[in-house]
Amino acid sequence: MSEADRKPVPLWMLSPKDEGEINERQGKFARAKCKDVLMAFTECNRGRLLSTSWACRKETDEMMECMLHYMQPAFREHIANEFIEEKKQLILKTRQENTELQNRAQRI
Repeated sequence: MSEADRKPVPLWMLSPKDEGEINERQGKFARAKCKDVLMAFTECNRGRLLSTSWACRKETDEMMECMLHYMQPAFREHIANEFIEEKKQLILKTRQENTELQNRAQRI
């Protein structure tokens, strides 16, 4: 592995599409971690319209606390680093495949 492969990609180099993907992954991560709290919130709200505000206050507060916890910058950074590593591996794989194709073409 070369020196360039070991250096982390700065987060500011991500495209808007990449940022959107990271946001989506962080949301999925938070929902997965808060699944039980989200289910309790959903059950409390079932069949309610206006009474949700006061009847489900506890469930709402628990849901918000859990989701906000997992939407912290530390979790985002971890997810962004995983995303960047996946992207690097994909780029390296593509480069390797292209090199192999060029070598085959030269032999023909």
